[in-house]
Amino acid sequence: MKQVFLRWASGAWTWLLLGCYPGHAQPSEAVAVLAGQVRDQRTQQLLGYVSVGVLRRPFGTVADGRGRFVLELPARYDADSVRFSLLGYAPRTLAVADLRHVARAGAVLLRPEPVPLREAVVRAPGMKRRVAGNFGGGMLEGYRYNSAGNQIGQRIAIRRGAWLQDVSFKITHCTYDTVFLRLNVYRVGADDFPGANLLAAPLYLRVGRAEIDDRIFVNLRPYKLWLTTDVIVGLELVRPLGKGTLAFLANWPGGGPSYHLEQTPGPLSAKSIPPKGTMEAHVAEIKQPNQGSWIKYPRVGMGIEAALLEQPQ
Repeated sequence: MKQVFLRWASGAWTWLLLGCYPGHAQPSEAVAVLAGQVRDQRTQQLLGYVSVGVLRRPFGTVADGRGRFVLELPARYDADSVRFSLLGYAPRTLAVADLRHVARAGAVLLRPEPVPLREAVVRAPGMKRRVAGNFGGGMLEGYRYNSAGNQIGQRIAIRRGAWLQDVSFKITHCTYDTVFLRLNVYRVGADDFPGANLLAAPLYLRVGRAEIDDRIFVNLRPYKLWLTTDVIVGLELVRPLGKGTLAFLANWPGGGPSYHLEQTPGPLSAKSIPPKGTMEAHVAEIKQPNQGSWIKYPRVGMGIEAALLEQPQ
């Protein structure tokens, strides 16, 4: 069985054929629904937009603004574990059976764990501004399903020590009034896939349909990110959008690698719809990670750029 991915290249959508992810539910398979709320262990305050994911499985979601989550999981994964994570809190992992008990008894509690401020680096004379990443070209890229937790990202090459100044991207097609995103900056892991998130606190973006005519710039200076190795800048959907069109500027071939995180196949009601007048085109190169549901496209570049203030040579 194959799954189909859509990509826009040279004026046409690309159909990418992949083997089905191991673990995706089949139509006749029983599905368990896990639901509950997430709260701060100390204050009992509801925690919005907590990431909820099954360890080493392509299933996950994001809690809503009031900490409520609903996760559909095939019954055969009843022995697996679910991890809850949010910047500023210690991650918590619960077995599926324990999660059901906790959700019935009250809420999933997360312990505050502030991210320590990074040591300031003295700016050396002669530091220069450089734009890294990929501006994008004649291709459109998007999420296969516009569901919470799905993510796209672009690798940013770091030549030498640099401050991360800002990040920019461009939405080319959007049928939604508002898109709510979380911007993540990941250290590149030893497996060449996204590792730890370097931000000290969550960074949320509310993008209106009227803003798609121009590139969107996000100021990262307050986060004081000093980079010495490559990073991956990700754009994560934190609110489900439903069925519709959301496409970002990208290009193929060249400008990669880019990365996709598809938590679940998603319901048909959240299916991404390509812009009108598109057709089949080229197939991009794909590499599947050893664990998790990140997919790497070595020859596809997302239109995500980063402005850096670099040390002199």
